[in-house]
Amino acid sequence: MMSAPGYPPNPGAGPGYQHGGRPAYPPQGQGSFPPPMHGGQPMANAPGAVGPPGGAAPHQPMFASPPGAGGAPNRQPMAGTHGAGHAGPPPPGAPQGHAGPPLGQGGPPQRQPGPAPMGQPGPPMGPPGQPQVRPGPPMGHAGPPMGHAGPPLGQPGQPQGQVSGGAPAGQGGMPHSSLSGPSQQHPGWQQPPGGQGGAVRPPQMAPGAAGQFPGPGANMTGPPGGMSRGGVGAPPMGAQPRMSGHPGHAGPGHAGPTPQPTHPGMTQPPGPPTHQGAGGFPGQAGAPPPGNYPPGPGSVPPNFAGGPSPPGNTWPAPPGPHPSPGMPGQGMAAPQAPGANYGPAGPQQPGLNAGPMDNTPRVTPESTPHPLAVWQADADAYSEQSFYTNQRGIIPPLPTTTCDIVDQGNASSRFIRTTLYNVPSSQDILHKTNIPLGLVIQPMAKLPPKEDNIFIVDHGEKGPLRCRRCKGYISPHATFIDGGRKYACNLCLFQNDVPDNYQCQLDQNGLRLDYNERPELSCGSVEFMATSDYCKDGKWPDPPAYIFLVEVTYQSVSCGMLSLLSRMLRLVLDDLPKDVGQEKTKVRIGIATFDSTVHFYNLKASLVQPQMLVVPDVADVFLPLLDGFLVDPEESSLLIDMVLEELPRLYSNSRETTSCLGPAVQAGLEALKAAECSGKLFVFSASMPKADIPGALKNREDRALFRTDKEKNLYAPQNQFYPTLGAECVKHGACVEMFCCSTSGYVDMPTMTSMVAPTGGEVHHYPFFTFQADGERLIRDLRHSVSRQTGFDAVMRVRCSTGLRATDFWGNLHMMNTTDVLLGGIDCDKAIDVEVKYDDKLGDEGTLAYYQVALLYTSVGGQRRLRIHNLAVPCTKQLAEVYRCADMDAVMNIFIKKAVKKLYDTPYKTIRGHLLEQSIALLTCYRKDVSEPASGARLILPEAMKLLPVYVCSLIKSEAVCALSDSRIDDKAWLMHQVTAMPVTASVPYLYPTVLPVHTASPDSDDMPTPCRCYYEALSQEGAYLLENGFVLMMWLGSRLHPAWVKDVFGVHSLAEINVDKFVKLPLLDNPTSTRLRGIVSKVLNSRVHSMKMAVILQGGQKEVFLRRLLCEDGSGDGGPSYMDLLCHMHKEIRNSLR
Repeated sequence: MMSAPGYPPNPGAGPGYQHGGRPAYPPQGQGSFPPPMHGGQPMANAPGAVGPPGGAAPHQPMFASPPGAGGAPNRQPMAGTHGAGHAGPPPPGAPQGHAGPPLGQGGPPQRQPGPAPMGQPGPPMGPPGQPQVRPGPPMGHAGPPMGHAGPPLGQPGQPQGQVSGGAPAGQGGMPHSSLSGPSQQHPGWQQPPGGQGGAVRPPQMAPGAAGQFPGPGANMTGPPGGMSRGGVGAPPMGAQPRMSGHPGHAGPGHAGPTPQPTHPGMTQPPGPPTHQGAGGFPGQAGAPPPGNYPPGPGSVPPNFAGGPSPPGNTWPAPPGPHPSPGMPGQGMAAPQAPGANYGPAGPQQPGLNAGPMDNTPRVTPESTPHPLAVWQADADAYSEQSFYTNQRGIIPPLPTTTCDIVDQGNASSRFIRTTLYNVPSSQDILHKTNIPLGLVIQPMAKLPPKEDNIFIVDHGEKGPLRCRRCKGYISPHATFIDGGRKYACNLCLFQNDVPDNYQCQLDQNGLRLDYNERPELSCGSVEFMATSDYCKDGKWPDPPAYIFLVEVTYQSVSCGMLSLLSRMLRLVLDDLPKDVGQEKTKVRIGIATFDSTVHFYNLKASLVQPQMLVVPDVADVFLPLLDGFLVDPEESSLLIDMVLEELPRLYSNSRETTSCLGPAVQAGLEALKAAECSGKLFVFSASMPKADIPGALKNREDRALFRTDKEKNLYAPQNQFYPTLGAECVKHGACVEMFCCSTSGYVDMPTMTSMVAPTGGEVHHYPFFTFQADGERLIRDLRHSVSRQTGFDAVMRVRCSTGLRATDFWGNLHMMNTTDVLLGGIDCDKAIDVEVKYDDKLGDEGTLAYYQVALLYTSVGGQRRLRIHNLAVPCTKQLAEVYRCADMDAVMNIFIKKAVKKLYDTPYKTIRGHLLEQSIALLTCYRKDVSEPASGARLILPEAMKLLPVYVCSLIKSEAVCALSDSRIDDKAWLMHQVTAMPVTASVPYLYPTVLPVHTASPDSDDMPTPCRCYYEALSQEGAYLLENGFVLMMWLGSRLHPAWVKDVFGVHSLAEINVDKFVKLPLLDNPTSTRLRGIVSKVLNSRVHSMKMAVILQGGQKEVFLRRLLCEDGSGDGGPSYMDLLCHMHKEIRNSLR
């Protein structure tokens, strides 16, 4: 890792050493390879940037899609990119650690002589006194006895090697990724004809049912010496013990022995004892506590061992010495598949007792599929062009890609994404793939400024044209026939008459001549002005109202919430939303307060001063005034200011601790009902409602129930008062937005969300609220909630082609029946997921399947509108086409919401097992029925879904799904509530958090730092990193961070002077480094919906355990697997299925 720009080397660091005491790369020109270029700039710490100690050969490019007709990537265009699935260097920021000489030998590492010819003892690998490279046995060394079929092939361990494309050169077929050897020839490597890289050979694991990990005590083989990613075992002979870090991480130059599969009939010499780990993953039971990071010099690179070759493959062993039996990690040389890469491996690093030269490429964490490379490739593909929605069989740009999307008949992917852009023509094909067929709908999504807003069409009193059979709306996919006098509905194929005033002649292609003049016939998304038939009781609605309900108990006053709202609410009201074209907002507001009673304020503009009216009977609340409670904020601005200024003084000496939260919400609902309008209730609470009032609650937190069959009881509401109140709010078009500023940290979040979620609202959570630490977050969230575009009193229905139907729905919603979704309010940040099932077979190959989403809502200007989103996707009978056009981000969005919903009635272990079983079945089907024939030792992933293992690994460890040992019920229930309604743009960073090396940011540049991989060894001791997932923001400071950088950012001379417990935000210092860093933090906060509280984490500090939980590629302390462990498990299960 490089030091911060502009700073000299850290005087506290030893000469030539950086992270974990590893030797630093030599400067350019001192025996180093030229740095690879990525985007015109050298990649920091990239493979091949500098020569590792000992002159080891650098790693090769990781992924390459197979050439041929079928190997074209599924996004357009992809040529020339360096993303996953294409040959090229890994993206910048991928750490490349190296094991160096033992500590105590200062100075930069020297270049060592290269390896000697295979079969001959090599020269010493280091200066005198260091271990020598062990010579291999003669090439004619006899192997183990023949005749034993199907021996276990890997030593205990962890995969190592490289990743390459799937199909051999010159063959067609599906683009896929396989964990295997380099796909490009490198100097010093001999590549036989065929061009196919060697395969990843994961370690043998204990047998078990698909998706089920062996329990504690199960024998699972790992790397030599019992090493495993996430745990520590005995190191190989002659190697120094490895410290716990990002297990399995190895940089360029690691060339330890890699076990290879033997010929059928050969036995494998016994390896070292297996390491037994808890939770079914190797190396976890004996893992040291999280504080032994990072690994020291001499770290042992674990190996990816493999299974036996398929019967009938009797290729000769590759040239080179055969390993001698009896040594850890050594065995009979494996047969190589035609086209596999084999040749002399790079020399060993000093300090490792090397075995014979091994020909199997290694898999390292850097060579496994990871989101950063995929995101970068997609961003490069659309860097200079727009995406047109009428392209068929093409996955739209990823949510992380910034590009213009042009609506040409299909709705933008910002509004609707489907899991499959090639729909299977029958239920049998879909069931075989195990990919869910569904939609992620964000109907009110905010469009970028460069994209056109949705057109609004007014058809007058008759309203929009609809199908008489299915009630679907006219769309660009309808077919006009009979000279334009009729049209065939694309959903049900029924032929409808066209009204006389809507008829138009057709051209030679059957298109209407006014096709481009009517947005409903040319755009995938359109809005219609609704008629009175779409209004309740046939009456046009009034503009919605915003009612602010503020708690004024002792807790609210003592924590500073009341004084903060009194000062800032007036400024927030300036951001009230308005419709396009309106000069001023039409939203009316009302203010009420509550403690043990409810207080209403008369803000009528004709009054000299406001009036307060108290409702003491909270068991039967009512509205004490009709005229003067809901007012125009501009006309009554003086009275509003007077009330807000008076509230802190009025309740400053209050000793009332009882809160009547439920009756206060009832009172707000009564006000909306009396005004005959929809609206939103902003509720500010500082305590849990207790005592003898309706909706009283008690503390029921019991962490002992986590991960038991009774855990589901924690997520159920205490009583039915709040769920019933929420359903009543939805019925009258009221949306509840709640701000929980609890001083005790407990508000019974499951009960609160049971009232808020059905209304389409949201709960904002600020546990242990203080004015200094949380006040700025509260105001930012409130301002965003008030100003964002929202639809009220909404009803949504999803219609599909004949043969499909929408069945299950997930989100903050209320189901009136099996088809209609009721929403008190729906804003631009909420998404609803829909699962689609088959009623019948679809059309033949190439025919289209259609989805239409219709949202009826009241705008902030009081207009009743219909927002329509249309999507057409082709049908297919080919499994390869289904996998090629699978949207990984939409699939994971549905996975996480289904998992959270199951937590209400299913134990976590069952949910985890189901997720793993479905993921393994999905990959097994691709491996068996789609990919090119290959050795069973290869782990082949679909190109479009190669991120499935890392996302699933993160999902089963996420706090929203997995209750951690020290989780609080409120925190977990709040995350479950947030995840249920999150769109794809939020689920992606939640599953793979962003890690930014802010110490590398140049003060002279406005570009964001290049993100790093999400594991601990990617963090340098001399660096500072910003980590966020949309809900949590942390800054990790390495123990050897330069003091000058610390002084510029924090204004102190050392890390020890930073009070991490009382840290609130970065100090405002007048220097370029501080200004640059605060700008980066501001950009991160502005890119997320929720305002995140920033925490400072020191390396080795007590709070570091919270940061490690977000590093999704590492194993967790609660038994969660690491990414590499999960790859091993999946590969083992896939191979078992293939047998």
